[in-house]
Amino acid sequence: MARLTLSLLTIIFISLLWMPSYADPFSPDGDYRTPIEKHEDYQHVLALGVDNPFSDGTNEWSPLFAYYWFGDNFDNPDLYAHINITTTRMLAIFGVKTDRIYAGVKPVFEHSTYSAWRSYNRGYDDVRRGIAGNNIGPGAFFQYNILRILSAKAFFHASYHFYHIPILTENLHKYVNVPKRHWQLKPGIELLLSDLEEKDLNRVRHGYLFRVEYNYARRIGYGTWYDYDRVFFREKYNNIWAPPTTSHRTEGVWYRSRVRDTHRLYFNAGLYYNFKGDYNLQFDFYGGYFKNVDRMNAEHIGYYQQDHAVMPGYFDTEFYHHLYLIGRIQFGIPIPFWSMRLQPGFNLLYMPKKNEVIGLREGVFYFGTGAIAGYQRLGYRGYPRTIYTSVSCGFSFLVGNLLPLFIDYAYGIDALRTGSSHNVYLNRTTRGSHELSVLVVAAFGKNE
Repeated sequence: MARLTLSLLTIIFISLLWMPSYADPFSPDGDYRTPIEKHEDYQHVLALGVDNPFSDGTNEWSPLFAYYWFGDNFDNPDLYAHINITTTRMLAIFGVKTDRIYAGVKPVFEHSTYSAWRSYNRGYDDVRRGIAGNNIGPGAFFQYNILRILSAKAFFHASYHFYHIPILTENLHKYVNVPKRHWQLKPGIELLLSDLEEKDLNRVRHGYLFRVEYNYARRIGYGTWYDYDRVFFREKYNNIWAPPTTSHRTEGVWYRSRVRDTHRLYFNAGLYYNFKGDYNLQFDFYGGYFKNVDRMNAEHIGYYQQDHAVMPGYFDTEFYHHLYLIGRIQFGIPIPFWSMRLQPGFNLLYMPKKNEVIGLREGVFYFGTGAIAGYQRLGYRGYPRTIYTSVSCGFSFLVGNLLPLFIDYAYGIDALRTGSSHNVYLNRTTRGSHELSVLVVAAFGKNE
């Protein structure tokens, strides 16, 4: 942890030394020192769509909905408000926004898909291990723009977590025990170095960015949580569970989690270059490191719509890990009709073999090439591979030269898929997973 922190600080220091030499080509007027308040172009933004995987595994589609209201045109120009409603999150911001300072309060409500939402093993979703969670609470933040291209932010969020809502998150008939309720206090800091120009619906980028965020989470009243993993498969045939057991459940392994304090470190960097004619080369790098995590608060990795760890072509929350690194390279190609753009890309995810997330297949038999070959070791904890790759392609245009439509496709090259638990243990899998995301966006109410 200390070595990783030192490396990140060194990168930041070197970037600050190089800022003047790179500011002129990227800053519009060459002035990287004087902060300028960024104003929103529209008052209302609406997005509707769907994200759907296609594979031989458990394919769970995700509805996409987002509505944004930006209050950026009050009589007092320093006042600012924002409302954001998405499929699983509602939040609001009330505060002040100037050239130097952006600060305010931020209440948040999240539902349904947080906590140990999915439990995938080779693409098969063990629904009796999945736990949906909800949280609600107030937050506050203070951001100071040191330079136009450098800002620092401090934030605090207190949230109340609960795990039973009729219809949305009943959490009934689960193998694992479901926590009732608890509090979480989460302070954090963020440092952002960015000299970035965006145009054409943010599809064309030129410049660079580097962001690092640390947050600490303290659980209060969490108690001890027991996760559960089955040793043998269990299927339902003609409404009868098989194989039968004397206790009417499949025997397995329990893991105990007493995690109270969790440390999270996120970092991402980007380098973008726009050639003549808006041919656009984009390179993005994402990473996350976490200390003291269980399956209830681990980072969600996979699919287009994740908050941090986006890995196109894989399932929503397919991976939970204490350390991930993701590299993504894309090349944007303009098409002279309805502002069309084609953007093929390649994605690479790295996760170490050792996984410190509590509750991930620790103690189960790993069969290797098949059950007949016998188990290789007891205590397998992690995923079959350390490196996962995918190819992706974005296609976007303005319908009737007016309405933005985004179509993103990705293929998870190294995804292992099967649709039943007994095939998981017999290692009867296929390879490859498709993901298709379609999103239409509308903006109205020009901010003068």
